[in-house]
Amino acid sequence: MVDISQLKIQAETMFATQLSLVDTPASGFQDWQQISQLVAALARRMNWKIIGVSGAQGTGKSSLSATLAQSLQHMMLAQSSGLSVRAASIDDFYLSRQRRTELAARVHPLLQTRGVPGTHDTKVLSEVLTGVSAGSARIGLPRFDKGLDDCVDSLPLESVDVLILEGWCMGVKAEPLEALAAPCNELERTEDAQGVWRNWVNERISQDYEPLWPQVDFWLHLRVPSFAQVMSWRSEQEQQIPAHQRMTSVQIARFIKHYERLTRWMLESEVMAPGLSINLDASHRVAQCRFVLPSDRSA
Repeated sequence: MVDISQLKIQAETMFATQLSLVDTPASGFQDWQQISQLVAALARRMNWKIIGVSGAQGTGKSSLSATLAQSLQHMMLAQSSGLSVRAASIDDFYLSRQRRTELAARVHPLLQTRGVPGTHDTKVLSEVLTGVSAGSARIGLPRFDKGLDDCVDSLPLESVDVLILEGWCMGVKAEPLEALAAPCNELERTEDAQGVWRNWVNERISQDYEPLWPQVDFWLHLRVPSFAQVMSWRSEQEQQIPAHQRMTSVQIARFIKHYERLTRWMLESEVMAPGLSINLDASHRVAQCRFVLPSDRSA
C-alpha cells in the first residue's frame, strides 16, 4: 500500500517546486518528457508497480505511457536495478470479434462494437494486474489489432516489474441509475431507446471494472478541454492505422457516440487518486497539472 503521508511529502517537494509548464513550447506532447521524468523519480521512491493513464480518445495516452516507460527504464538501468517496465493498453484486452458477436446476440446489438466496458476480458486483465502487484516472475499480455478489429497472438511471457496501463476508460466508475434514464445522443435514442445497452454497461463497470482500480498505485489523468475536441483528436489517431483499414469520418463519428456518455461522465467525475490531473488545451499542450490526493479528488 502507498504511504500517503510519505507520498504527500514527495509530491509537494517534486511537483510543487519543480513542475513548471508555463514557458514550454506550444507544440503537442512537448510536456510529456518533463512529466515523465518527475513521475518516474517518484515511482522509484514509492516502489509503485502499476501506473494507470486515463484520458479520452486521442489525448496522447500512448505517447505519455511510452515516454514514462522509457524514463523509468533508463532510471532503472542507471541504478542497475535489473527491473523491467512494460507499457500496455487496456485496448489489448478487448474481446475477440467472435465473442463480441455472441455478446451482441445475447445482450444487445451495440456490444458488437468494441470499446465500452463489458467488451474487455476483465478476467485476464485482473490476472495481469494481480500478477504484477504480487511480483510474479512472468506475465503474459494479450494483443488486439484495431485495423483487423480482432485479437491476435498474445505476447510471449515476460518479466514485468512495473506496468503502465493506459486506456480511455481506466478509472471509470458506474453512473447513478437515474443518469441512465435519458439518452445522451442519437445513437442511444435510436438504437438503445429502452436503455438496455447503457444499463448493462453500467452494471459491468460496477461489478467488473471498479474492483480492479485499487490495484493501481498512481494515476495520470489527461483531461480534454471539451468533448467536442475528441472527434478531431480521434480522427488524427485513425491516421496511424493502415489506409485500407481506416474508418471514414462518418464511421468515426458513429464510433465516438459509443464512448460519449462515459467520456462526458468521466470529465464530470472525481478523478482517481493519488495521481496527476493534467488539463490539456486544443494543441495537446498541458494547460494545468495538479497533484491529487485521495482526500482531494475534485477535477
